[in-house]
Amino acid sequence: MSTIRRLSVGSVGAPVRKLELQLKQRGLLKGPVDDRFDEKTKAAVMKFEQRHGFEVNGVVGERISKWLDLGLSVTRPGPRGDGKGVFDVVSMNVKSNPEMPQDQVVHDVRRAAKAGDIIGWQEIAPDRYRDAIRDLPGFDHFMPKGLETPISWKSKDWKLLDSGVKQMHEGEAGISPHRAVAWVKLKNKETGETIVHMNTHLVSGAWNKEHTASDPWRQKMWNRHMERMGNLVEHFERKGFPVTITGDFNRNHFKVFGNKVAYDSGLRAGTHGSSTLDYVMHTRHEALQKVSNRIDSKFASDHNAVIVRYDLD
Repeated sequence: MSTIRRLSVGSVGAPVRKLELQLKQRGLLKGPVDDRFDEKTKAAVMKFEQRHGFEVNGVVGERISKWLDLGLSVTRPGPRGDGKGVFDVVSMNVKSNPEMPQDQVVHDVRRAAKAGDIIGWQEIAPDRYRDAIRDLPGFDHFMPKGLETPISWKSKDWKLLDSGVKQMHEGEAGISPHRAVAWVKLKNKETGETIVHMNTHLVSGAWNKEHTASDPWRQKMWNRHMERMGNLVEHFERKGFPVTITGDFNRNHFKVFGNKVAYDSGLRAGTHGSSTLDYVMHTRHEALQKVSNRIDSKFASDHNAVIVRYDLD
């Protein structure tokens, strides 16, 4: 199946260089040709679109690719196993408020592991929850002490290159624990491609219909979390890495990063009853493409698992 890759802010590599050379030759690009699609590249693309009467959005798709002979047509793999670099990302909140019986925790953890190659977990505070994850065969984990949003990945497919935790804001007694973003840099052992995966859980109740005295603090912390996390995403984008993101964002049917990412699991997926609080997203990068997505509701937790299949090549 042939599709057209799209180039936009954050894209890197040879296709971007070819685009920039074409724009430079036409006197549209101000600045160096550096293989990175940045805001200057976007501005040049928009000038090209205006000149030729195209929709002006600063994104290079099929029409511009053919006009400039960029050769962005690629062949996508079919079902899993037909191509290298195909993997599944899962976002799974294993409810710990109130805590679930351990047999239910083990059930949820094992079911999520069967569905995914990279898993972002939320609400993993009790030690016995962490033990259930550690006991998964075939998985490695990033699980520092006190981190409630650990990340797991299949050890046969991925090599850990780097990892970290960045605190988004401090907690408030009786309202919310500290909130953080966990991230891992993983190299695919078969293809050699590298991605960054980020996982998080935002303060709850900031946007509920029921009003409480803590709402102003919750909303302030929610916004602070998103601003700082957005800066972290942009940090990895500038370094040229595709980024996948999982988490419980505690905001319903909402583009939490605006239009800066693709919301691969959908904004109205019903991951928490009729609400959608859990999302899987990715930054727009020519090496990473969404293949499919689904929701699995057969969990003891009050959250469903969000599963998105990607191709990284």
